[in-house]
Amino acid sequence: MDARQLAVQILKAFDGKTSNFDQIVDGTLNSASIDRRDKRFVFEIVYGILRWRIRLDYLIDRLLSNDRLRTNESLRRVLQLGLYQLLFLDRVPHHAAVFESVRLAKNIPETREVAGVVNAVLRRVITDRRAGLPGEIKDQTERLSIEYAHPKWMIDRWLANLGLGNTRKLLAFNNERPEIYLRRKIRGLSKQQFEAETHSLCDPATGYLNLYYRLKKSVSPDMVDAIEHGFCNVQAPSSGWVVALADAARGEKILDVCASPGGKTALLSELVGETGSLCACDDRWSRIRLCIDTFGRLQLPNIYTLVADGRFPPFAGIIDKVLVDAPYSSTGVLHRHPDARLIRTPEDIESLSGLQADILDSAATLVGSGGTIIYSTCSLEPEENQVQIESFLRRHPDFKHIGCPESIPETFIDRDGFLAITPYTHGLDGMFGARLKRVGG
Repeated sequence: MDARQLAVQILKAFDGKTSNFDQIVDGTLNSASIDRRDKRFVFEIVYGILRWRIRLDYLIDRLLSNDRLRTNESLRRVLQLGLYQLLFLDRVPHHAAVFESVRLAKNIPETREVAGVVNAVLRRVITDRRAGLPGEIKDQTERLSIEYAHPKWMIDRWLANLGLGNTRKLLAFNNERPEIYLRRKIRGLSKQQFEAETHSLCDPATGYLNLYYRLKKSVSPDMVDAIEHGFCNVQAPSSGWVVALADAARGEKILDVCASPGGKTALLSELVGETGSLCACDDRWSRIRLCIDTFGRLQLPNIYTLVADGRFPPFAGIIDKVLVDAPYSSTGVLHRHPDARLIRTPEDIESLSGLQADILDSAATLVGSGGTIIYSTCSLEPEENQVQIESFLRRHPDFKHIGCPESIPETFIDRDGFLAITPYTHGLDGMFGARLKRVGG
């Protein structure tokens, strides 16, 4: 099976499902007998198609002549693949995109008889670039939805909450290929040694404690030996500022109730040192397995893992600090998770807010006087962030919001003292965070 066939297989496995798209991609590519270059091509194609699918489907519906063709899902996937290469992937020559798409259609039973349609549609877009553009749409939300390939309900929310200017910036950011960062391990390899080994691969250090190095555009994580050797981990700088919010000290014992995939827990474990310890929990073994792999590769012996639902933590006694990196809608990281814009619904905001509240309430039972809950999400939605914290404080008057430590730059702190990193302001992954200290009980 070649790269384009694998891409179609992945898109078919995702369609109509809410399964984790990253797992579908990783599972398919790990079992495929193709080289590293082809794997990168598949990765680019499938994530790019999901990123632009709303716009691609709009164009396909305009370019196909009848409902019989429009409802042929196999044909739609082949056309998505071809159109994405023509419109958004400069390094594939047009003639190659057409030839390979037609060849692919001929190899799929459901599209064999309409391979000529694939040829005609793609050649029309090449010869008439206007055919590949959205038509005149008067409604602002619908126009933005097609132009930037986002669902209308998200755009309506952001227009109301952020205004038109910030909404456009956010939509444009979400359609950029995400930057990849390495978080250097604090111990085991000096900063000078690490930078000597990776200087040709990375930009200079930034972020919390200057631990974050952006990979150059031509470099992918599978090219970095330091990851495999346990000297660094892939992690975005915004996550580092959540760890900064915890203000961890050596010797502390911390509970992370929603730990997967383990990046924040790993950094916390280094900060508390060999005299401290962490317990990393998540509600599924598959998630804990990711954590175990991360902690083992980074050689972090002071972390204990446990399969446990954050709403029902199986603990007795008092814990000094609890990290609640809660399940979220992902609206702050849609550039990394384009599948979320296709599977999320407005109802998810409400249901996730309820789940977040339940986990926070459970965390409150574990924290003694003077103890702290650190709450964070990769969401931009008030119901998951500020409103969530306001509601928690009403339910738990023995807690108060204490703001951010001095280690966090003011540019990342909003007027209410919350950690508030936004793509449209900072050009980074969206991240919200709050520190809640128990002052009574």
